[in-house]
Amino acid sequence: MVISEEEKREILSKYKENISDELLNHLKRHFPASEYRLDWLEEPIKQISIDHKNYTIKNNKKYLVGKLFQYVRDEWLNLDDKTIRRTIKKYIDGIRL
Repeated sequence: MVISEEEKREILSKYKENISDELLNHLKRHFPASEYRLDWLEEPIKQISIDHKNYTIKNNKKYLVGKLFQYVRDEWLNLDDKTIRRTIKKYIDGIRL
């Protein structure tokens, strides 16, 4: 599945409000993403590392948002739950694109 630059901007533009740039940077530093390419697959396999375990991102967004939310909720008490979840969703969508 090939996504144009305009479609990428459109997907990420829905997260302009209610996100935390500080939390987004925290997620990028503490939950790294990796990508594996195989010759016989059209798309690379994108994974995120949570607690030293790799989780596939494709078709797994809802589970990953919940899992990451459980890890960061107690550290980010100054943010409401909605902002934390939207920031996590933006991070995961940024990896997927």
